[in-house]
Amino acid sequence: MIDDNRQIQQYKMLHWMCVILLVIGLEDSIGFGKEVSLTEMPAVVRDTIVREIGQALIEDIDRDKDDDEIVYEVDAEGDGIAIELKVAGDGSLQKKKVEEDIALSELPPIVNKTVTREVRNLWIEEVRRKTKLSGHVSYEIEARGEGKEIDLEVAADGWVLYKKVDDADDDDNDDLLRIEAELLAKSTSPTLADIAPYRDALVFYEYHIQRPIKGRFKGERIRVAHWGIYDKQPQAILEVEIGQRRALALRPLNQFCQLESIYTSDTLDLNPEIPLYHDIGQQILQNQSVVERYDYNCALSDTMPAFWLLKDQLNLVVLGDSRGEKGVLAKLFFGQENRTTPMAYNLSVSGAPLQLQETVVNEYLLKLPELEWVVYQLSPRVVSVYHEDSTNKRLLRSRGFSFDRDNSDALWQPPKEQKVTVAELTSIPYVADYWQENPWGSQSDDDVWDNPKTKRKWKQRWKISEKRWNRLEAMMTALNEKGIRVLLYLSPIHPIIRESSVVDDDGTTREGYQELVGRLEKLKGQYSNLVFVDLLQGGNHDFGVEMFRDLDHLNETGATKLTQGLEEIRLRQQGSQ
Repeated sequence: MIDDNRQIQQYKMLHWMCVILLVIGLEDSIGFGKEVSLTEMPAVVRDTIVREIGQALIEDIDRDKDDDEIVYEVDAEGDGIAIELKVAGDGSLQKKKVEEDIALSELPPIVNKTVTREVRNLWIEEVRRKTKLSGHVSYEIEARGEGKEIDLEVAADGWVLYKKVDDADDDDNDDLLRIEAELLAKSTSPTLADIAPYRDALVFYEYHIQRPIKGRFKGERIRVAHWGIYDKQPQAILEVEIGQRRALALRPLNQFCQLESIYTSDTLDLNPEIPLYHDIGQQILQNQSVVERYDYNCALSDTMPAFWLLKDQLNLVVLGDSRGEKGVLAKLFFGQENRTTPMAYNLSVSGAPLQLQETVVNEYLLKLPELEWVVYQLSPRVVSVYHEDSTNKRLLRSRGFSFDRDNSDALWQPPKEQKVTVAELTSIPYVADYWQENPWGSQSDDDVWDNPKTKRKWKQRWKISEKRWNRLEAMMTALNEKGIRVLLYLSPIHPIIRESSVVDDDGTTREGYQELVGRLEKLKGQYSNLVFVDLLQGGNHDFGVEMFRDLDHLNETGATKLTQGLEEIRLRQQGSQ
C-alpha cells in the first residue's frame, strides 16, 4: 500500500492537515473483514498506527469486529522488521507483535546458552526477536546441517518454548566437507578449572588430509575446532592420540558465529594459511543420568534438583502458578538463617493447574520431614470449569516423576543431620546456574509496566468446578492431617483492574470473585491449619502501580512487599499457637 505509506510521511510532517483526510460518512459504508486505507478511519486510530509502526511501511489494514467492537488490524514491514497491530476504534492499542531480524551476538547470554545446547553444530541461518504488547520477549532460531533443519523458539529466560526437527536436503550444501585425516598436532586440553565459571570449551587440532570423501578442498592440512568440554563434560576427543586417523564431517568455522563467545584452547603454531573448520559430526558426551533424572516435562525440571538436595531441611514451601513464582521471594522467610542455609523454597510452576499442585503435595510435600508451612498462592482460574492445562499429565508421564516413584524408598531415606548451605548449592554444576538466576526458587525482576492498558471488553466467564473444589479440600485435609499449616492467599492484580467488570485476566467476574472469597472464608473455618488472606481485594489494595511488571505479576519491589506481609502473618499465627 504505497499510497498509505506516502500519506504517513505527509501526516508526520503536517499533523494539522490530517483532518482533511477524513471521508465524512464513509465508515457506515465500509464492510467488516475488508481492507481499508488511512483515509477511512478515525484520526485517533491513525495517530496510534503512525506512532507504533515508526519507519515501517504498511502492507495492509483490515477493518473488522471483535466482540461487537470495531477494530483495525495492521500489518507493516520495514528493514528486517515486521509489525502486527490491533487498534480499537477509540485509538487504544489492543495488540502489538514485533518480529525483528537480529544478529546472534544480540541474544542474551542465557538464551545463547540454550541455543548452543539445542542447535550444537548446526549452521544458524536466521535469528529473530519477537516482542508482544505485554512485554513478553522470545527468540526464534532457524538452523540447518547434518541433514536436519531445526526451528527453535526460546523464552527470554532461556526456556525452550518450541522445537521442531525436520529432515533437510543437503544436496545444495557445497561447503560440507567429509574427509579421512591423520591427527598431526593438538592444542593443550582445557580443564574444568581452566574454563571456570564457564561450562563449555573448544579445542583446535591440526590434521593432514589422507582422503577426501565428500566436498571440495584445496590443500593438505586443515585445522578443526572440536568440543573439548561440553556442559562441563570432558569429551572423548581429548583422548585421541597423535597419528590416529579419523573420519570427519566439517563446515567452515566462520559459519558458526555462536561459537565466538565460547572458551577456546588454541596453542597451535600460528599459521593463517591453514583453513579453519568446525567438527559438525562430533558425538557429544553428556551426563545423561542428570538430564534424564530431572526431566519432569515442565518447569519442575529446573526446580527439583535443588529440592532434592534441600528436602530434609525445608520448613516452608511456596506453591502456586506464575503469580506465586514471581510474587513470593522465599529468601525473605525465617530471617538470616534461611539466607545461608535454605529453609524455604519456591516450587510454584507457571500455568500450573490444581491437579499438578495436588500431585506435588501428595507425592512430595507430605513426605518432607521438617515441613511446617505451605504458602499457597491460589489463582481463581484453578477452580474454574473453564481452565484447561495439560501440565499435570506431562508431569505424570515424565522420566523424572517415574524415577521418583521407582526409587521412592531410596530417595526418602531418614534425613541427614548435615544441612546444605547456599555455598554448597552454588558449587554443584547441575544446580548452580538455576540457583544463581532464581535464588530459593523464586523469579523476580525490577521491570515496571510503563504503559498499562486493559481490554475495553473482557470475556466474562466464571463457574466453580465442584470436582476441582473437592481436590482443593482434599489437599487441605491431607496437609492438616500431617500438621502442616497453610497460608493461602489471593494475589493482587494491577490497580487498573479495579474499574473493570472482571478481577483478573482470566475473566473472573466480580460476582464470581465474591463467591470464591466466601467459599475460602468458609473453608478456613473448617480447617484449623488454614489461614486465608485476600490480597486481591478486587483491585482495591495498597500495591502501587510501580510494583507490577504486567497486569497480574509483581516485580521485585511488589514481591518484596508481598513476601514481607506474608511473613508477618506467618509469625503472628506461629506466635498464637
